[in-house]
Amino acid sequence: MLLYEINARLNGQRFADMTDNQLSAYAALGFDALWLMGVWAIGPAGVALSKRYAPDFVGSPYAISDYRFNPELGDEETFAALRRRAHQHGLRLILDFIPNHFAHDTPLIGTHPEYFMHSNPEWRDEYAEDYYWHPSGRRLAHGKDPHFAGWNDTVQLDYTVAATRAYMRNVLVRLAALCDGVRCDMAMLVLREQIRRQWYPRLPREVFDRAMPGEFWDDAIAAAKRVNPDFILIAEAYWDTEMYLISLGFDYAYDKRLLDCLVAPDAPRAVAERLRLVSKVFLNHTVRFVENHDEDRAAARLAPLANRRAAALVCLLPGVPLIHQGQMEGMTEKIPVQRVRPLHPHTPDTALQAYFADLLRLARRPLFRAGDYSYAESNIPHVVSFWRTDGKYVELVLIPVGQEAVDVPASPRVTPPPPAYRADPHAARLPGRDEPWLQVTPQQDGWQLQAAPLAAGFAAAPFLRVVFEVQGS
Repeated sequence: MLLYEINARLNGQRFADMTDNQLSAYAALGFDALWLMGVWAIGPAGVALSKRYAPDFVGSPYAISDYRFNPELGDEETFAALRRRAHQHGLRLILDFIPNHFAHDTPLIGTHPEYFMHSNPEWRDEYAEDYYWHPSGRRLAHGKDPHFAGWNDTVQLDYTVAATRAYMRNVLVRLAALCDGVRCDMAMLVLREQIRRQWYPRLPREVFDRAMPGEFWDDAIAAAKRVNPDFILIAEAYWDTEMYLISLGFDYAYDKRLLDCLVAPDAPRAVAERLRLVSKVFLNHTVRFVENHDEDRAAARLAPLANRRAAALVCLLPGVPLIHQGQMEGMTEKIPVQRVRPLHPHTPDTALQAYFADLLRLARRPLFRAGDYSYAESNIPHVVSFWRTDGKYVELVLIPVGQEAVDVPASPRVTPPPPAYRADPHAARLPGRDEPWLQVTPQQDGWQLQAAPLAAGFAAAPFLRVVFEVQGS
């Protein structure tokens, strides 16, 4: 799957205004799914609160009143029509599911106060800024990541309450009928152990276990999949919880650590170590990105060549590449989710757009989207390498990390592909080169590659592919 994130409010279009030409253009680039970020109704108190920080803020789309569409975008009828048109172009529509919290003025507090986390210093240490007095007289907790102060426009759900879990499961089931998938905001915050550590550290274990005997996610995901077996669930996940969430039924989880490696001071070493560490199962079930709405813009964070190389790595590894609205155009302004218009005009980087068009054309090939993967070691400094195959061809992908020019050694070597790939070392070529054939010499310590064509290739392109024919095909 190739996923494109659109900030629905920043996009400036109602559902009915998105044209078939736009949908066709997304599909032509190779995208399979569009994530329409920020479509739900926002409470008036959240809008007012956000204006304390900037007069043009109009509330966070992650502090929602309930799961009704923002009327500025449309309603269920116009969304359903958009979804039908998207399907005609081979595109699925992904929406947000926000399991941890609601807007701090949600009407649910009036009808079901038991769903929410109330102040109780007997069970946890409490800090004043993490709580607020609701007009009903209840002192409630703001939604919270344990490493930061509470989000003051939200109210925390209490998953030790069975009725809360049932309500949120039913919301997810409803979304499974409404759209093609969900990106689940901060999915790890509603894991049992996280809830116990963060909210109930002094509650006796046996009492906590009776209140929340199992995980929310496996039960809720199973219920959603019964309604829509093809429903896609993506976990925004951190703290090495990715594989556990995948084991609970998520199709994909974020791989934020790869981005951390790409922007680290010693990025080439960090990326190589990361790829040595992770399994094929992990790669196949994770979403990679160089930017999204939470992260700094890639074009602002990385030098131009490093940006192109990072995009290639994200797109050509197994799993799901995520491209963010404005990324292909080289936007440098990070726009807070509370803002619906950029502060600064931007002229699209047409060269970067052309690069992404070529990269996505390559990334959507079955070899890269569904083919097998094997990490490869090489002695080429600052270059990560891996093998991909679809049974028809075998490709060695060589991607430098960072902005530096590649210093190809006199005898570049890589570890050979798995024997099952049946790559023919005597039929190797560099696609797109005037003299494409590359001499490859199998040796005891790896396959030696002809140095001069590699050096010329790295001088001309952000990354290289060596294509091998399959023996006996």
